Amino acid sequence: MDLIGIGVILIGIAFIILAIYFSKVLQQVGNILQDVDKTVGELPRQLNGILDETGNLIKNSNHTLADMNTKIENLTPLFHVVGDLGESAQALTSSLVDVSSSVQQKGDHTATSEQNKKLGSIYGSAMLGYYIFKKRKESADTQYEHKRERTLARVQKLK
Repeated sequence: MDLIGIGVILIGIAFIILAIYFSKVLQQVGNILQDVDKTVGELPRQLNGILDETGNLIKNSNHTLADMNTKIENLTPLFHVVGDLGESAQALTSSLVDVSSSVQQKGDHTATSEQNKKLGSIYGSAMLGYYIFKKRKESADTQYEHKRERTLARVQKLK
């Protein structure tokens, strides 16, 4: 055999080795493509589930929004009433300020002794009320104690 024959045999052996290597690579690529095909085949089912959940979420959001709008519509008159009440309170307060300032101006003209007499009578009335309240409480406590002592005495007699 000459060198050309040996070269052709070596080229053939190299070609066979390359063919085996490429077949293994192509087999792995085929497996990868099968996995991709499975994944792509499952995508519509998964997307349908996601889209169904998204649809339910949108429906629930719409119901919640409609409910909130209804409640806000029901509360709007209440807010108007509260606003009107605030305006009325402001008007009342301003008129009370006017009255108190006019009373204060009149009070500035009265004698200090008259004011002291009025304050003294107010303080005296308050102290009298406090004294009466305190005495009533003491008498109620005393009656409670007497009742308790009588009950304890009866219990001890029964023993």
